[in-house]
This record gives sequence, structure tokens and C-alpha cells, in this order.
Amino acid sequence: MKYSDSNNFSNQILRNRSFQGQVLNGADFSGADVRGCNFRNAQLAGANFIGAKIGLSRRQMAVLSAGAIAICLVVGDVLTRLILGAQGQIPDSRSWSFVLLLYGVLSAAGFASAIASKQPKTSAGKLARTISAILSGALLGFFYAGTATNNNSQAALAGMAIGGVLMFFVSSRIRSQFAQVAIASAGSVATYAAAFLFSATASAFLSTHKLFWGMCFGLLSLLYLWFAFVSFSAIVREIGNAEGTSFTGANLADAKFDINYLNLKSKI
Repeated sequence: MKYSDSNNFSNQILRNRSFQGQVLNGADFSGADVRGCNFRNAQLAGANFIGAKIGLSRRQMAVLSAGAIAICLVVGDVLTRLILGAQGQIPDSRSWSFVLLLYGVLSAAGFASAIASKQPKTSAGKLARTISAILSGALLGFFYAGTATNNNSQAALAGMAIGGVLMFFVSSRIRSQFAQVAIASAGSVATYAAAFLFSATASAFLSTHKLFWGMCFGLLSLLYLWFAFVSFSAIVREIGNAEGTSFTGANLADAKFDINYLNLKSKI
């Protein structure tokens, strides 16, 4: 699009437009709706954004929400199949080691997701987020590699390693909004899956009158159910904190913003 030389965009509806790399020094965006706009690497020295609507546009919100739902459905389907496949296995069966692996990975992924959700800005929270992403990816890799090779255990373990490495790369290198929402979604579903697995185990023990183990796993299921609630709330927070209007790399020297926007950016 070609804009006038005056760079006067005051009170205009500019949602989701791209101004990437443009020279807009002294431009007037006061009162304009710039939600979802891309100002990456733009020259905005002295620009006026007083009264402008800045943040996520409805389209961005819809895309991120749809992505989160899709990730939850995919991961939920995989973990449901893994849990159902583990039901009825006994310690003497050939698959028992994989059942124990499922318990361990789901427990660790759920715990890490809860820590990452409660302390997103701390070093411990960031480490927990990476661990949750790795373990979620490992579970997906295990399932898909095993399914593709007719339940070949070596292939499933190789897929588990590959999935974990890929999610480590996504967590540590990719900073896009969608990647953050996807990681939070996968971790949340893994946490709920752990609660479901513990609940099913508690029911199995109680049905055979093993009250001690039944109560232990019952309490674990309640604990992880709370973890799941905390983790799912992180998805909403990730979407709400998404950048929306992007000023990455832009020259904002002497640019004017509402104090409310500056306070919001300082908290994110």
C-alpha cells in the first residue's frame, strides 16, 4: 500500500496491516486502531501513538485460540491411546517397562508444566517449560514412531528421542507466539493425562481392595488435576500476553505512547 507523505494515520482503522521496514518518523497514529499491525524494523522516531489501540486483533486471537485447541486435540488423542494401551498390563508382561516409562514421563511432564505455569518469568520456570516441552515431544515421537512401525519398540524409542530433541529446539530457539501457545497447550494436556492415568490406577487398586495404594494414587490424581487447572490457565495467559502489534527491531526514539501501554509492556 502507498501512504501519503504526511504520514497522518490518526483515527484510522489499520488492523493487521504491515508497516515493516517503512520510514515513518514523526507519523501520527493517535487514536488509530493498530491492533495486529507489523512495525518490525520500521523507523518510528517521534511517532505519536497516544490513544491508539495496540495489541491483539480479533483475527490473531482467533488464530492462536484455534491453534491451541488443535494442539490440545492432537496431543490428547495420542495420550489417550497410550494410556488405554497401558491399561490391563501386568508386571510380567513384555510391555511393562513401557508402562512404567509412561508413568514417569507423564508425571514429570505434568509437574514441569505446573511449575512453568506458576513461575513463567523465573529461571526455574523457564527450565521447567523446556523440560515439559521435551517430554511432550518425546511422548508424541514415541507414539507416532511406534504406530508407523507396527509397535516396534526400538523405533518407538528412537522416535521418542527425536521428538524430544525437536521440542527442545522449538522451546529454546523459536520465540513465535504460536510456539509459546503450542508448548503451553501440549504441557497442559500432558498434565491432565497424568491426572487421568493416576485416577484410573486408583480405581484399579480400590476395586481389588488395596486401599493404601488406591488412596495414594487417588491423592496423586487430585494433585495433578490441580496442576492441570494451573497449566490450562497458562494457555489463556500466553494468548493474552501475545504481542499483537509488533515493534520488534523498530526505532522508537521519542515515540509517544499511552502510560497504560508502557505499564503493560513493563509487566509482560
